[in-house]
Amino acid sequence: MLKTLTRQSDFQTVYETGRKQVSRSFVLFYLPHAEFRYAVVASKKTIGNAVHRNRAKRLLRELVRSTAAPLLSGRQAGYLTLVARAAVLKTGLEQMKEELAKCLKNWLSD
Repeated sequence: MLKTLTRQSDFQTVYETGRKQVSRSFVLFYLPHAEFRYAVVASKKTIGNAVHRNRAKRLLRELVRSTAAPLLSGRQAGYLTLVARAAVLKTGLEQMKEELAKCLKNWLSD
């Protein structure tokens, strides 16, 4: 099972010093670190009621599990935070996988 970011100080560090990439469905924050940890955020203001927020979080967790974790394993590990945007519920999972892979590959090739 993948480890998650839980401490507020970790979130602050990722938001303040990490790299940011905006896509159609989510905003991605990435900070290189010794171990891989992730977080998924879906706000009431952006997504809406609890049913929609939970669906958005499930989609983004699946995205991390299937796409980000394999790319960021080992020495390229880091802290990853995905913040859902309104379009996350209207975008297909395959398209989101492509968006995430593109964002991460750009950063990892630097």
